Amino acid sequence: MQLAFEVQTKPVPQARPRFFIRKHGQKNIVGAYDPAQCKSFKEVIAWHARLKMRERGIREATKAPIAISLFFGMGRSAEGAYHTKRPDIDNLAKAVKDALKGIVYADDSQIVEAHLFKQYGRPEVRIEIKTLEVHS
Repeated sequence: MQLAFEVQTKPVPQARPRFFIRKHGQKNIVGAYDPAQCKSFKEVIAWHARLKMRERGIREATKAPIAISLFFGMGRSAEGAYHTKRPDIDNLAKAVKDALKGIVYADDSQIVEAHLFKQYGRPEVRIEIKTLEVHS
């Protein structure tokens, strides 16, 4: 399987989860959730992934090893210059990988090869994914 698509949106890094405590009878229930901006970003990425999968006739997440290439256009400044400020590239990648989990691949632990790029330019995320042959 090969899948490539781009999403015209400002890249958002995976943020630390927010925690809450809720009373349930005599017990306290602790939970966690993504901050709104991160959650919204992941929903947009997931929507585009589902759309591309449907276009390609792919019905379920693969369980094969995955190679992924992610390009983050960070907006502002000089087109093509490297973006060396925050957010960190690994936090940007984590948000995208989490968004694709269960849609393109069963689990992000299947990613065995990753190429990550971050530079100034039009705000966008370009995603390329391909399955790799299993070596025995």
